[in-house]
Amino acid sequence: MGKLLAGLRDAFATWRGRPVPPSPPPTDPDPPEGDATEAAAESAVAAPPPRVAKQAVILVHGMGEQIPMDTIKGFVHTAWETDRVITANGMPNPAKVWSKPDDRTGSLELRRITTRESIASPAFPAGTRTDFYELYWADLTAGSTWDQFTGWVRYLLFRPWSRVPRDVRGAWLVLLAGSILVVALGCLNFVPDSWWKAHMPAWLPQKLATGLAAAAIAWLGYVSTRTFGRVVRYTRADPDNIAARAAVRARGLALLRTLHADATYQRVVLVSHSLGTILAYDLLSYFWAEQVAARTVEEGTPAFDALCAVEKAAASLQMSYGTAERADYDRAQRALRQCLVARGAAGEPGRRWLISDFVTLGSPLTHAEFLLAKSAEDLVARHEARELPVSPPYREELDPAVLKAAAATGKLPVAPSPDKPRLISFPDVIGSGRWVLHHAAPFAAVRWTNMFDPARWVALGDVISGPLSETFGRAITDVNLAQVDRPSRRFTHTRYWAPDQPAARIAAFRAAINLLDAEAPLAGTSFDAADPVP
Repeated sequence: MGKLLAGLRDAFATWRGRPVPPSPPPTDPDPPEGDATEAAAESAVAAPPPRVAKQAVILVHGMGEQIPMDTIKGFVHTAWETDRVITANGMPNPAKVWSKPDDRTGSLELRRITTRESIASPAFPAGTRTDFYELYWADLTAGSTWDQFTGWVRYLLFRPWSRVPRDVRGAWLVLLAGSILVVALGCLNFVPDSWWKAHMPAWLPQKLATGLAAAAIAWLGYVSTRTFGRVVRYTRADPDNIAARAAVRARGLALLRTLHADATYQRVVLVSHSLGTILAYDLLSYFWAEQVAARTVEEGTPAFDALCAVEKAAASLQMSYGTAERADYDRAQRALRQCLVARGAAGEPGRRWLISDFVTLGSPLTHAEFLLAKSAEDLVARHEARELPVSPPYREELDPAVLKAAAATGKLPVAPSPDKPRLISFPDVIGSGRWVLHHAAPFAAVRWTNMFDPARWVALGDVISGPLSETFGRAITDVNLAQVDRPSRRFTHTRYWAPDQPAARIAAFRAAINLLDAEAPLAGTSFDAADPVP
């Protein structure tokens, strides 16, 4: 009878579309007695059911006149509310979200969007609730002038043709043509009246043409400074921009510090779009550098074993790029991050590192040699100087004392090889048994996924975006949306989470955000990483 009732219960639950709870284990007809019974009872008490986890997703918006909360609401709609898989939790209104006041973002104009719990996953056995935050910074970078904008344009244009990257030469020519046109319009007032009457149609008086040109230049100045002014304010370290850059970074770092101090969070995902990818990249770099305790591990601990695995995998990936080497690095990277998170549960909250993923959408970092450096050679020099972190992190050549200390561990990869011994970490004091990952090594523990849509004829696809693994490291997963679906037939820079995209693109977007913290969310799919870096 009991089996029949259980079968009816399961059938009814399935018909209602609810998950079927596991049946209780069968009762042992001959239960253990004495100490065995007590041990079994203690074991049952010591293993409480898993709790629903909690994670935070930070979205850093791009350039332009952004309105608070507009960007994050559209993002949440695609990432959570319309995802029938992750929201299949068997609850009423499974995709429901709540918009709550929260001052952790540094602005009372913003709110925290909180979800119900997700379905279970290996990383979250009881599911996870997600808090979405928008890092809003448009208010801190307003006020760019026409002179600042034209100075930035001159910086981009006044360079040899050989120093213009091939993938932006089309856009560079368009910018050059537009600049010449603006200069020509501005010169109309200096054309002699006699020449104008002799060569121009009678229906176009010079004063009218001059007035129209002035109006066009004024409109162009208004649009340019409001659209691209924030690019100028953040990407150029001119004296007039320093205060704005500092204010933006201070707001972002304050949010990261606050979330890491909250013991209820187990994970943080940093997502960014457009110009926001440069800001988010800076924030991740600065935050990692300041978290010395979080990036310090002791010999004889699981974290040290995970660090050694990262060191070995990074060395292998540098020597040879292949599917096996990349998979080894991804596993080691994930294991190290999990060890750094677990230290908080062991009573060391100040030593936690929670950021698991860095996701860039439509990133101009692909043009770093054009925007952040003077040339491709200068960009490489900045990587080697550890000004600009790469993935896997830059491995430094070892001093003799450090080499001796590394060899003494018996685990760090410093055996003779074709290359000089190099590591990502170093001892804080020789003989202390403590090893510190260097200040430009956030991607020893953070997975970097980059989505881009190759441009055609400048206006189709996303000319601002592009692959990053060629310049920022072999451990970056580049997702080419033209391979996911097909080459775009419209401008797509602002459409990475548009709800009317093809299903394959939305699936790629959700896999990149990876709310269930899957070990390899993009592996073995039609939108797997692009071709390996040579």
